[in-house]
Amino acid sequence: KLQMEVMHLIQDVIQAKDFNQRDLDVFSVRKCLHTLDNHTTNKESAIFPDDWVGTDVTIDIPTKLKDNQSQSFSILGFHYQPLIAVIHSAFADIQANTFHLFPFKCLWKDPLDNQEQCIFDELYTSNSWLEAQDDLQRQPKEPGCSLEHVIMGLMFFSDVTHLANFRTAKAWPLYLYFGNLSKYACSSPTSDACHLVGFFPSVCQ
Repeated sequence: KLQMEVMHLIQDVIQAKDFNQRDLDVFSVRKCLHTLDNHTTNKESAIFPDDWVGTDVTIDIPTKLKDNQSQSFSILGFHYQPLIAVIHSAFADIQANTFHLFPFKCLWKDPLDNQEQCIFDELYTSNSWLEAQDDLQRQPKEPGCSLEHVIMGLMFFSDVTHLANFRTAKAWPLYLYFGNLSKYACSSPTSDACHLVGFFPSVCQ
């Protein structure tokens, strides 16, 4: 593929009749890449789906002052997908058949002395989830609702994503995993267990 691209550059660009070599006298790779990066990361050029919401977020950042006063910082142009819509979509998907909606204890019995030991290998086998489930069941149901009360475990993840191999353009997507799925399903690239729910704008260059 690289050889074909080089031949395309020579035959269709450099050897073209309308190509003027003097146009490259002031050419700068760094300047052009910087221009492309600014265009790619410009929030005005980004297009989000209609069901996404754009808003500004203000957070308090701790300082090293003696009185421990925090400083407010505004983040402009945070786009996200409402979580209720994501949860509804997840329950409508066929993958919802593999959700663990009710937590349970996972026990291991020692074959030598028959002592039992709890194994915490999933979120829905943790004591915190079991306690939260008990608290939820004690709450009164909505009037006229006969549906089960269940907990959806939301696990968020974000990391910088480079948008090109040879440029510095990057984005900070926000992903969501459901803790009701097994960790093996969440870690499988082909399981479609990851949901894109937001984009963090860059706050500095």
